[in-house]
Amino acid sequence: MEGVDRVDGESISRLLRAWRARVDARTVRELRGTVPPPGQRLSQAHVARLTGVSEGWYRALEAGRRQDFSESFLLRVAQALRLSDAETLTLFLAVCGRRPPELSRDQRELPNGVKALLEQQVSYPAYLSDDAWNIVATNSLMGDWFPWVLRPGANLMRWALLDPEAREQMLDWEDSCARIYLAMLRVAANSDPSNEQLRGLVKDILAADADCRRIWAEEHDVVEHRDGHVFRLRLPYHEHAEVRVTTHVLLPIQRPDLRFVFITPLEGWAGV
Repeated sequence: MEGVDRVDGESISRLLRAWRARVDARTVRELRGTVPPPGQRLSQAHVARLTGVSEGWYRALEAGRRQDFSESFLLRVAQALRLSDAETLTLFLAVCGRRPPELSRDQRELPNGVKALLEQQVSYPAYLSDDAWNIVATNSLMGDWFPWVLRPGANLMRWALLDPEAREQMLDWEDSCARIYLAMLRVAANSDPSNEQLRGLVKDILAADADCRRIWAEEHDVVEHRDGHVFRLRLPYHEHAEVRVTTHVLLPIQRPDLRFVFITPLEGWAGV
């Protein structure tokens, strides 16, 4: 965002406020069940929640302050505000002086076998994510347990590391969640330095949260995946009772860029 101003901050601020004002928060499915319930006006806090960043980070965008906003973040803002192609183009030109990236990557149809396996999994939550932990598809139970997966541009890392509700729902958040996920990000970011989505993901998370910056600086662990990891949850779906679960990670042979993940309770718990 260096160089001459392409669109002054006040102008893009007015546009963002106008685009936000026209979205009725009560119609946003991903905000249902939040506390307090949303009124008609979509707030900055709502947009921050929908895009997986802090309210301050989104506020800086809407105020026209020059920050190192990633393409993936701007695309999530466009989704949350329900922007048209022309409006998305305007947002990108105003903020970073370039056109939005082509959206054709990873828009391929899911292989029939993978799609059927996901849809037929009715006993436990299951989802597909890509190599940058964007949620590609879920079964219905995953949406029941974790409504955030229904938000525009839902991303596992952004939710787990930046969303305040993750710190309430994932018990022992720092040790069992943050340190593990940041170690996974360290592996992924080094495995493909040319992957802009991954670089933007790491940059956004470290810019948005002081705890993540501290852990990133003091830790050097690396973890490739979370298969078999046990963690404790306290979810509204289970009336906030503590449950202990484990994750299973499969790589579909037809789409090695995807992860098929399902979550099962540990033995001795029959609350599903």
